[in-house]
Amino acid sequence: MKSGKPSQSALLRSYGIKPVKRRGQNFLVDGNLARAIAQDVLSVADRVLELGSGGGALTGPLLAAGARRILCVEVDRNLCALLRAEFGDQEAFALEEADLARLDWQEMIERAGPRPVIAGNLPYVLTSTVLFALAELRDRAAGGVFMVQKEVAGRLTAAPGSRDYGVLSVVLGSVFDIETVRNVPPEVFWPRPEVASAVVRMLPGEPWPDDEFTAFVRTVRLAFGQRRKKLRSVLRRRFGYDAMEVDKVAGEADIDPDLRPEQLDRRMWRRLAASISLHPHPDLLRGDDA
Repeated sequence: MKSGKPSQSALLRSYGIKPVKRRGQNFLVDGNLARAIAQDVLSVADRVLELGSGGGALTGPLLAAGARRILCVEVDRNLCALLRAEFGDQEAFALEEADLARLDWQEMIERAGPRPVIAGNLPYVLTSTVLFALAELRDRAAGGVFMVQKEVAGRLTAAPGSRDYGVLSVVLGSVFDIETVRNVPPEVFWPRPEVASAVVRMLPGEPWPDDEFTAFVRTVRLAFGQRRKKLRSVLRRRFGYDAMEVDKVAGEADIDPDLRPEQLDRRMWRRLAASISLHPHPDLLRGDDA
């Protein structure tokens, strides 16, 4: 990196870069916080797949703290030019100019190195895309450290029965141990967003066979399409079972069919998905409702 280490704000100004609203760009401009987050990331692994690297607010501290390798993904050409100019002479640095919405995740994780940590400040519109991609990569990544909107952090860590408990809570919480490691106020960004943010750390939990996980995700998505209905009704309307089949499927899963989807904990969901897989109904809806 070039000498002098200007602040993120000064660096962006020097390259004539302004936030692009349609891309949801909010640049982290607090250096102390960036260094703290870099330590959060490196506590998981020293190889990093950094998503939405922006002006290098996190890239610089990661390199300075001794990251073995950083593969940065950024879609904005002007920001890519900045990243190449500032960090391109460092052996640990690599850059992919690409859109997160169309990313080849398998290729990126291979290029980042064995079991990298996936990290970044996630645009709100792509948060679910990234988180579910991480779930699919759970056996190949050391984990994830992400800046997300505080409401998303609340959904990821929500308990059964709470207002925020839903698809993200069940699916991501079933394959990762998730912790909010720090809250982030709006004033550390440029431009200042209208909402607060949080940094979440996600570490892989118990292993899941791919086929079981795929069936599990589909079950959860379908059922939460009617989260406030009793499970008995959901299994009939969304999965096509008759009354006797509902009792059989729920009984084998050891679940009370009069509970609502939002009341089932993650292990109950796993048992239910396994039971449904053993008794697939020919009229099962083909939709995939989050």
